[in-house]
Amino acid sequence: MSDMKKAIVIGAGIAGLITARMLADYYDEVCVIERDEFPLNPDNRQGVPQSFHPHRVQPRGALIMEHYFPRYNDELIQMGAISSHDEQFLIANRYGTLVNKEDSSSFEIASCSRALLEWVLRKRIQNMSQISFLTNKEVTGLIVSEDQRAITGVYTKERSGEKKEERIPANMVIDASGRSSKIIRWLNKIGLTVPEPEVLKVSLGYSTRYYKIKGSIPNEWVMSDSDPERGIRAGIFTRIEDDIVGLILFNAGGDEYSSTQPEEFQEQIKHLFAADKIVGLMEQLEPLQGPRGYRISESVRQHFELMENWPSGLLVLGDALCGFDPIHGQGITVAAIEAETIGKCLEEQRIQHEPQFERKVLQRMQQAIEPAWWLSSVADMRWKRVEHGGPYELKGVTFGQKYINLFTKKAMEKADQEKDNYLFSMQFLMNALILPPSEYFNCDVLNMILDDNGSEEEMELRAELGVHDSDLFQQRLDEILPSFELEYDEQIKQLLESLQPAMS
Repeated sequence: MSDMKKAIVIGAGIAGLITARMLADYYDEVCVIERDEFPLNPDNRQGVPQSFHPHRVQPRGALIMEHYFPRYNDELIQMGAISSHDEQFLIANRYGTLVNKEDSSSFEIASCSRALLEWVLRKRIQNMSQISFLTNKEVTGLIVSEDQRAITGVYTKERSGEKKEERIPANMVIDASGRSSKIIRWLNKIGLTVPEPEVLKVSLGYSTRYYKIKGSIPNEWVMSDSDPERGIRAGIFTRIEDDIVGLILFNAGGDEYSSTQPEEFQEQIKHLFAADKIVGLMEQLEPLQGPRGYRISESVRQHFELMENWPSGLLVLGDALCGFDPIHGQGITVAAIEAETIGKCLEEQRIQHEPQFERKVLQRMQQAIEPAWWLSSVADMRWKRVEHGGPYELKGVTFGQKYINLFTKKAMEKADQEKDNYLFSMQFLMNALILPPSEYFNCDVLNMILDDNGSEEEMELRAELGVHDSDLFQQRLDEILPSFELEYDEQIKQLLESLQPAMS
């Protein structure tokens, strides 16, 4: 790998910053090209339309980011972010309400705005000598080798002033430019045909309003789950830095989006499962501004790994590769997993050179993101008119929904009646992309949750399962669900071990 001289990252969002930091371990020079000028303070950028809304890093993403940005959580907290230590979770859904106090020994994640997180990560790598930033520049295309098999750099143009055009050579180009990526147009321009993507026609919308804490409220994170069958939207109440809280209202399918009108927004809060709790907290809050909305018609997953003629010297990650419904909080964590996957592949490439390196990296990234895509798609497809499209099968959707319904019911009952949060923690860790889906969807768990006194949820799941002999359960699960071929390294195993007290 001695020819690894220069890498280019397109986009200085969080995906681009994590990627640039990872690449600095392997390349002499890393250049990050960004369309925006950076703000002088931790403020939202125009090029990140969803940055206004609260973001939360999942534990697995935080673990990866801690590796590349040691003690970044401490830095966020010093700048006013809220520590998750001693934070209380309140989860409300059709089965009841669960309150879970976080143990101070569990993994800490600072709760903060997207702007502050991006600011802290960017400042860290701006101090690294091998990483440079080019701002106010737009990438306009890819430089291709004479044999058309390799990408050897990018073309750029200034977005203001003289709008000067430039060629920037590189040994590796990684597109981390998000949902606005032009990678398909650039590939078409050099004569490459891209496979049809996988599309979730989600028509989602959410609205966020921020409030200043004027009195005193506990350190709480409130999740009011949606119930699409009854048309009940989701609500998330979360603390961020500087005594500010954000409230998000969400629904999918295109019906009556969460309102951006203050009076209507306030009225919609009253129909949440956790309405009483949130309305009570609001007595100690003062609105900072009217609600602001965000709408997405589709979540798109590209399948570049299927291209046998994928060029060397080019990779794609983040929302440019696969965009997720932001309400599930997976985007930053998935980008971190993808960057870490590239890093592992680069490390292996140092030891043994692999032909078609980039295509194999794309294949491994797809394996890594499969649980997140499947879980978020299964959840969103509970809403009417949310459809999965493209020439790819999404296995086990209805079964997965019925399984999760019954599991959730049992988790809430166990926590309420026995004060046992084991099942709740198990579900949380799977959604947080730490616990492998195989630990959640298996015959032992299935046997346990099916013991539900003939409830409606039990009968629906048994009908989807289609077999009565418990000895055949695992075989049937393997037929119904995706295989989820995942790599879990020692760090994840250690994290799972550290969280065992919360799961027992």
